[in-house]
Amino acid sequence: MGRYALLVGLVALVALAGCVGGSGLLGTDADSEPARLAFEDVTEDVGLTYEADGTGVGNGNSGVYTADTDDDGWTDVLALGGDRPVLFSNERGTFERSGALPTLDRRFKSAAFVDVEGDGWIDLLLFAHDGTVVSLRNDAGQFERADYELDDLTYPLGAAAADYDDDGDTDLFVYQSGAWSEHKPVGYLRPDSSITTDNGNPNVLYENVGGTYERVTATSIEGAHWSLAASFTDLTGDGRPDIHVANDYNNDTLYLNRGGSFERRELAGSTARNGMASETADLTGDGRQDVFVTNIWFPDLQANISEERYERIKRLLEHVIHSGRTKGNTLLVGQSNGTLRDRADELGVRHGGWGWAAAATDFDNDGDRDLVHTTQNVIRVDRDDPVYTRPMVFQRDGERFSRVSKDVNGMRETNGRGMASLDFDNDGARELVVATYDSEFAVYDNAATDGRRSIQFRATTESGATALGAVVTVTAGDAEWTVHQSSNTDFLSQDSRIEHLGVGDAKAVTVHVEWPDGTEQRFEDVATNRRVRLTKSGLVGLRDLDGPRE
Repeated sequence: MGRYALLVGLVALVALAGCVGGSGLLGTDADSEPARLAFEDVTEDVGLTYEADGTGVGNGNSGVYTADTDDDGWTDVLALGGDRPVLFSNERGTFERSGALPTLDRRFKSAAFVDVEGDGWIDLLLFAHDGTVVSLRNDAGQFERADYELDDLTYPLGAAAADYDDDGDTDLFVYQSGAWSEHKPVGYLRPDSSITTDNGNPNVLYENVGGTYERVTATSIEGAHWSLAASFTDLTGDGRPDIHVANDYNNDTLYLNRGGSFERRELAGSTARNGMASETADLTGDGRQDVFVTNIWFPDLQANISEERYERIKRLLEHVIHSGRTKGNTLLVGQSNGTLRDRADELGVRHGGWGWAAAATDFDNDGDRDLVHTTQNVIRVDRDDPVYTRPMVFQRDGERFSRVSKDVNGMRETNGRGMASLDFDNDGARELVVATYDSEFAVYDNAATDGRRSIQFRATTESGATALGAVVTVTAGDAEWTVHQSSNTDFLSQDSRIEHLGVGDAKAVTVHVEWPDGTEQRFEDVATNRRVRLTKSGLVGLRDLDGPRE
């Protein structure tokens, strides 16, 4: 959603609606459940000091991407949004600016960590404002320029990786958006629920051929889009990675993998909004993949505005409130027949303000996944009263999610964009780094586990590369959790590929792996509060996870 147009109108709208009340458009948090989720702002303590300058046109380019780039067991962080990218090396729970990147004296919109060569050293792709792709090969922790034959693009906003053709290497899906400085989406100021011909830029599929990329010509992938996020993972349960794309001012798109080729489907209904995140996980505990997509939510303000003011902004109100594009998040729940059904209302995650990147993980280690997403500030210019000021925190509590009060979740006011989830201090709890549009990034330690245990793992090839597409099922007594390994990408962000599951009080679990080639493996009595690597030749114990941040 571009700042060059709709934000101006929304700010004006909210300014005129000043009588809504001092608590802001989201109202009070009186209806929220008592909070167990809590975070501590440790930005000043851990050394990850990076400030975005707010110069990214349209949606901005403030992003955060994670990977263990030097294979030392501590997840590193790449930050974008300032005058140049900075890689922060994780030094046992604190961060130092790394010298592992070559000189990069230019701005970039986004990035993706991808193990192009499958050697266990994760490489880096940087997408520049002019469409140029800068490829950096990881040579034992040091990055050097490489040519992976990724041709120049038009407006790349990110990439997701998977082995779509089942030939054992890592293919790439690059999603593109549009330049707000040049024109607006077709769907802008139109109430249509579906846009048949859009005016953004085409998404692109690349096949990995011997460690370089070749563009795939496929009519099912072609077409103009204003895409903001994508996931490349099995959404139908047939073992083949599909692609979900969140599109701005349009419907979400599914590219269903039919055995190396794709069938394109437009998701109608509640997805015809302003999709800004694509976060995949089993959020309902049934073993199937779900997709959480952030959007924009504003309540109906007409009842709070005088008749005179309403008439003055009637057209804007009709667009913003009644167009169908600002009615909140979607939670697309996977069904047994391979389809997706929106259940955001009944699961309690519809109302999230102006959402961007999301994280779906078990932050309190109680055995179910919670949701957090960043939000964009909207200011009442006549009262200097921030309306959306902090990331939205949704705690899974029984059959639903409940919104955790901003007064107790520990997060500060940020104009958020990208966000990454990782365990940066290796203490067995999942933490967050939030990228902001025009201020200092925020780092949050997790203060919610309360002694509950977790298991962290990564299924890998013998060379150490993440086995994208592997399905890992963890059981403890009657409890069962399923994880589909993916590249973990989202809007201007990438989560750690070390998977995290909270297991409550369980001291040992059974781990079952279905490898991408269909073979299966079972590991019994795996101790919790541990990080392990799963390989076909056996389980490798890496470290304990029961220590505090150093």
